[in-house]
Parts: sequence; C-alpha cells; structure tokens
Amino acid sequence: MSSSRPTVYDVAERAGVSIATVSFAFRRPEKVRQETRETVLRVARELGYVPSGSARNLARGRTGVLGLHLFDLLLDGPPEGAMPRDPAAHAGLRELDAMDLDGGTVAWDAAEDARQSQPQTFPLYVDEVQRGFVLECKRNGRAVLLSTGGTGPSEIADTAGRVDGLAVLPGESAMASLASVAANVPVVLLSTAAGTGHRVLVDNAAGERMLVRHLIDVHGVRSLGWVGARAADDYRERMDAFFGAVAEGSPSTTAEALDEVDLERSPLFTKVIERARAGTLPDALVCASDQIAIALFDVLAEQGLQAPRDVLIAGFDGILAGRTSTPTLTTIRQPMELMGRIAAHLLLTDPGDGTQEPRTVRLGVGLQLGGSCGCEG
Repeated sequence: MSSSRPTVYDVAERAGVSIATVSFAFRRPEKVRQETRETVLRVARELGYVPSGSARNLARGRTGVLGLHLFDLLLDGPPEGAMPRDPAAHAGLRELDAMDLDGGTVAWDAAEDARQSQPQTFPLYVDEVQRGFVLECKRNGRAVLLSTGGTGPSEIADTAGRVDGLAVLPGESAMASLASVAANVPVVLLSTAAGTGHRVLVDNAAGERMLVRHLIDVHGVRSLGWVGARAADDYRERMDAFFGAVAEGSPSTTAEALDEVDLERSPLFTKVIERARAGTLPDALVCASDQIAIALFDVLAEQGLQAPRDVLIAGFDGILAGRTSTPTLTTIRQPMELMGRIAAHLLLTDPGDGTQEPRTVRLGVGLQLGGSCGCEG
C-alpha cells in the first residue's frame, strides 16, 4: 500500500474529469451534474481521498484556524515558597522517555498525581478561558491552535503566522511584540487595557469594591491587608480599587500593602509570615487572585493559623479550586468561559483587512461567598 495520501489529481484521473470538477463536487455541488458528482464521490471513497480544508483556505489567503496564546501561567510544578516547604512538593515532571510505556500498565504514582493536581500548579483560570474560546470556535466550524505558552517575541510571532486571528492572555514580555502582530492579523487581548487590538476585560474595580464592602459591612472588619503584585493590568486595577474602597469607608478602617506576591516570579509571603508570628495580622487579607489566596491558606497553616478563625481571607477570579478548598474561598467571580467565547467572537467577526475598529468588551462580576470570610457560602 502506498504511504502517500491520495490527491485531487488521483481522483480526477480515475473519474475521468478535471481537477476543477473534483473541487466543485465537494465545494460547489450545484455546479456539477448529479451523475458526475456521484462518480467523483464514489472514486474519492474508493481511494480514501479527503479534501484538504487547509489547502482551500490557503488559496483564499486564510488558514481556517484561530489561535489562543497563553503567557506565563503554565507551571511545571508548585513555585518555591507558595506551598509548605516539602521538598517532594517541588519535584519536576516525570521524564516520559525514562518510563516503560510498552511494558504493560504504567504504575500509578500517587505522590506525583497529588503534587501535579495542586491548585497552585493547575492553571484553572486559563482552562476556563480556553474552554470558552474552543467552544465558540467549534460552534462556528473553526479549528484552534493552542500555543506552547512561550514568553518571547518569537513565540507569539510564530503562532500569529499560522492563524487568521489570535487571542492573547499576555504576560509583560509579550506586550512589546503585540503591535507588529496586530498589524498583520486581528488580535484580542484578555484582561489587559494595554497593547493594540480588541480587548475583553472585566469590571475589576466594581468587584473589589463589592468585596471590601462585604468585609466591612457584614463582618465588621477594621483593618485590611493587600497581598499580590501589581505586574498585571488587572492586578493593578484591583489593588487601586481596594485602597479606594477602604478610603471611602469609615475613617477608622485601615488598609496596607503587605507582600508583592507573584506565584511564578516572587512567591514569598515574607511580611505575612512576620506579622503572623508577631500576632499583628490585619483582620482580613485580600489577595489579587484566588491562586494567591489558596497558597496563603498553606502558608498560614504552617504558622498554626487558619481562616476564618484567625484572619479572614478573600481572593478574586472564582476558580473551581476555591470552591473545593478548605475552607471554601470568598472571592469575586469573573465569567472566564464567556471571556473566551467573546474573544473568539471578536476574531470571527473581524474581516482581517484592517477595516474593523478595535472593540472593547467589559464584563460584570459577582461576589461568591465562602467559608474563608466566615460565610458558609
């Protein structure tokens, strides 16, 4: 049997028609006589011929594929300092080349499975956005190219060169290369107001105000601490809104910034630990993200503290891990799957010829109560 795939030329030769007729039989059947089309389709079945959608799209200057590029959120293991200092918890992935994949059932490794399923490792925020993007593309008959998540300019340019449009959840290193990419293909940026292209954002400020008011009005909190870096646009918006909301409240309510925690680059909770040991933690700790808040549970547990008994804790995002943590996490839920769907929609409705003005869609958020603030959820 030949190892090469049958081509349109093979079908045309056996059916006794032109290659244009074969193409029309699949794409424009109304242009081909019924008997001729039946002959072409029968021959195609016999040969195992499948028309190349990518070739047709490339002939029209299109790939038929939309890209999703996710930066800085795919971790091989829990970041150092973000979880209890158990050396086994920081081991890398098993090397598949060293495993015997043909020797029967591959042995279950309970330690690795537990390690890799930790919420700090699993990018649940990314997964929900990705799910929405893929679902919307599927509904519209488009394929999806998921990038490797590289952070350099060459990675995003490489992805952009293979798609009709690109949705990006960018890290800092990505921003410099986005302007040139957006000049060639439609781009949608998720969770950032910077850069060039369409944008899908959430109302971070309203969400943070909602959270602060709940802690103050319902739980009587009088001192609050902020935990989280300002590196990302959405984190900066949340932090600014946090301090603004506290300032708008009672003059006796105070707020302070504690650790600039970034789980990938700077995952240490130095000030939180110092204050925990000194017994001077604020009444509540508000974190820039749920993943930071979940890591904070473990950090405080090492000091013999837990929420909400010793300190109230709240996050932002509404990832699934927050609903299964102990305690469950009070947070602001953003519609991540809808974000992914809208990102795909903006690309699908952009003709890609430079005539579409950039659009910005901002989505509302909601308060999701859990046990970490003293509510049952």
